[in-house]
Amino acid sequence: MVATALPGLGERERTALALVALAGTARPAVAERLGIGEAELSASLARARKELRKTVAALPGSGWCERAEGLISDRIDGALADRDEARLDVHLRNCPRCVEHERRLVQATDALVAGAAPAPSAPQLVPPSPPPSLSVATAQLPQPTPEAAPAKRGSRELAGALGWTALIVFAILLAVAALAIALAGALGAGL
Repeated sequence: MVATALPGLGERERTALALVALAGTARPAVAERLGIGEAELSASLARARKELRKTVAALPGSGWCERAEGLISDRIDGALADRDEARLDVHLRNCPRCVEHERRLVQATDALVAGAAPAPSAPQLVPPSPPPSLSVATAQLPQPTPEAAPAKRGSRELAGALGWTALIVFAILLAVAALAIALAGALGAGL
């Protein structure tokens, strides 16, 4: 699935991204499986996620933006050191480009994960009964296993998504308020 979405990505990066983002495998286990160190895994995941984000939007960047992309990748997995967290937060407060990178990366990751998840079926109020010509044994369908469930999001990623949602709602409310004030001003000027 990752190879289809990102055909130009190297095998190591594809495997790392698939294991961490889709299978929910812990980073130390992925590093061991690939036979690389944590730092090398971090760099591979950052490269893979940058390519994944590029499928949604191309963004220019500086040298610090390149470093920030790696830190954003580490933060997604909960592997960001406290000192790097502070540096990243300062950079994001001053760099709309990297904020956009993080937003687009989350969108692209969500799309990739959604493609790996089984399609939801419509809820049925009454379970269907098998046709009379079929035996009960042939009418039984296999139940999905817990291993097939998509990986759960980390609390930081969920908090980030909720933060963005709150920010969008706040922006919409501000736009409605500005429209109401402009309308009131226009009606007041006409009186």
